[in-house]
Amino acid sequence: MSEWRWLVALEAGLFFSGVCWETTASWAAPTYEPVPFALALVAAATVGMLTCHVGPAFYASRFAVPGWVMAWLAFGYLEWLWGMGEVAVQTFGVGQFAAMAAFVLAGYFRPVWRTVLFVSLSVSVGILGWSLQAQWRGIRATNPYFGSGQETLFESFTPGVLLAAAPAVVIAWRIGKVRPEAKSIWWSGILGVWLPALVAVAVASVATDAGATLHWRPTLFRGFYWALQGADGFNQTANLLTGVTVLAPSILSAVALRHLGSGWTGHRAMFLLPAGLWAAAWGVLQWTGPYEGLKFAFFTPIHRWWAWGVVALGAAAGLRVLFLPVSGKMEYHRRDSA
Repeated sequence: MSEWRWLVALEAGLFFSGVCWETTASWAAPTYEPVPFALALVAAATVGMLTCHVGPAFYASRFAVPGWVMAWLAFGYLEWLWGMGEVAVQTFGVGQFAAMAAFVLAGYFRPVWRTVLFVSLSVSVGILGWSLQAQWRGIRATNPYFGSGQETLFESFTPGVLLAAAPAVVIAWRIGKVRPEAKSIWWSGILGVWLPALVAVAVASVATDAGATLHWRPTLFRGFYWALQGADGFNQTANLLTGVTVLAPSILSAVALRHLGSGWTGHRAMFLLPAGLWAAAWGVLQWTGPYEGLKFAFFTPIHRWWAWGVVALGAAAGLRVLFLPVSGKMEYHRRDSA
């Protein structure tokens, strides 16, 4: 299997994970408002593909990536991995620092991260299939407590899709270097971002909405866990396996850090001091505290600001490719294997 295909699979793992489902499916109402939901999902997936994959990939195939941008991205990935570590504590019973170190190290060993990615994607597909059939009868049911979902659809759901796509930026850069042809960049964006976003988010949203229709009451919060309701109540096994799906975005972050590090030589290496960046990320995270709207630790305010910055820079990179000529010598052009 070529490096290009594995990179595409890494991007797809962002959407086939509980990280994405919690920040998207929890806020959608596809069974009540299917047309607005479909339009919002297609629009968000398209914008995510253009800003977090196509623009950065074309830019990296032609121009140098500034060192300060690479340092800022590394900061975001390290901060995000801390949140993944919190989930690993609950799922695997390991220490948070140990989980974070394991994720980072796994990114340097191809057989390891590829195996972990394959397992995570396989479990994710199984969870989505099981949850959809478990909540199937709720698709045509109604819940008198539900009202319009358009407010959360456009205020939380659509931004959630973009937040899920943002970490793909460095993988997109790598694709732009190993396969700089326009056809490869567009196809990798479709297969790695656009199509996985449509399929995974749509299935997760339908299952969550149907499960909430069957079981939700005004005193209870909405969340992806409604898709994990079985015949005998909340399915703990499915919940545990959903935690396993967090491995995919964790591995993507580790591989992204590896590629960011390989692009720095000499004095530029001072920008990537994992311990220093991690200390800064941890300090800011503790200062701001957890975000109260999204319950999971991996979507803190810091990560949200970082992700929106990625979307903005991705859009700027695409405009740079369209309107300005190629100039200067490319940096961060290492064709080492992923």
